[in-house]
Amino acid sequence: MYTAMGMRTRLTSLTAAALLLLTACGGGASNGADGATAGGAAAPASAQEAAQEAAEDTAEDTGETIYLYGNDFVDFIAPKFAEDTGFRIEAVHYGGGEALAKIEAEQGNPQWDVLMMDGHGSVRSLADRDFLLTGWEPETMASLSELGLSYVPQDRAYFPIGIHASALIAYNTNLVSEADAPRTWEQFFAYAGPVGHADPAVAAPAYPLVSAFFDKWGIEEAKRIYTQRFADGMNVYPKNGPVGNALLSGEIHVAALQEHNAYGLQLAGEPVGVVWPEEGAPGSLRVVAISKHTKNPAAAKAFVEYMMKPETQALLTSLESNDSFFTPLAEGVPSRAERDPNPTFLLPSAEWASEHEVEIKTWFADQNIN
Repeated sequence: MYTAMGMRTRLTSLTAAALLLLTACGGGASNGADGATAGGAAAPASAQEAAQEAAEDTAEDTGETIYLYGNDFVDFIAPKFAEDTGFRIEAVHYGGGEALAKIEAEQGNPQWDVLMMDGHGSVRSLADRDFLLTGWEPETMASLSELGLSYVPQDRAYFPIGIHASALIAYNTNLVSEADAPRTWEQFFAYAGPVGHADPAVAAPAYPLVSAFFDKWGIEEAKRIYTQRFADGMNVYPKNGPVGNALLSGEIHVAALQEHNAYGLQLAGEPVGVVWPEEGAPGSLRVVAISKHTKNPAAAKAFVEYMMKPETQALLTSLESNDSFFTPLAEGVPSRAERDPNPTFLLPSAEWASEHEVEIKTWFADQNIN
């Protein structure tokens, strides 16, 4: 369960350097009127366009292996990508908190090329501190649904693949009747019995879970609600697997449980009821991003293109794996039949989630809940 942990000191944001385009020409003069150089090439209209052009110029295959950091699907998708494309890739499977810590530790000598994980706020923070390649737009972005396109950031620092519920209300049917089960998040926090969920500093989907509540109710009100819930009986576990185990053992009666785990327990025949609140479930947006310092931009970009293809997302939703419970963001790709085809999600903006990440995680760590 929950133990206090030190939080990393947030690094000061790096100042983004403006990209200067140099042209070698006779007198070095500009015609000024239409922004073209004396050599006749039109200058980019913005720093973002210049960055995109520079990224495209360096998008060559070096033949080096790229390293994928991430959680769900990485062990399956990396060899499949290599088989289908011929690029060399190695997956390194981390929990969300572990991946972020590793990237922080490697910032002087990055060993990763591509990141695929839940939590757009955490990835937004990496972009804001100049860890990520920006300004490049994959061709397969045109395959995204309207919902998927709405999640693409303006600087193209990361790209959405899918979204799932970072928590649904799950209850032990041997201990809680359907009539008594919470149907809303307010009822979950007011439930007269022990409840629990995963640690936002460790489990990748758990920060999207708590940040949705802090955004929904406001930071001070959310702290008040959680403080009361801790007093009434609440356990916080490192990851969602232990949350599910605690639910089955009766250590907790009701859980805010990631949908992969909740539906997985139910399909396995365990005594678990699942409620998707009408108000919505906290959303966990899975995104893919490229390191600014990737050694093989061609392979890294090819991986992003691959993950956004409808065929790839259809493959992932067809897997007999709990991870396949998600809403694909490629147009026309259905989700698994066992879940609501049009679910409602509670999802703070990436900017809000990034801005408050350290504050919220630190507050949870300071609660010293055992």
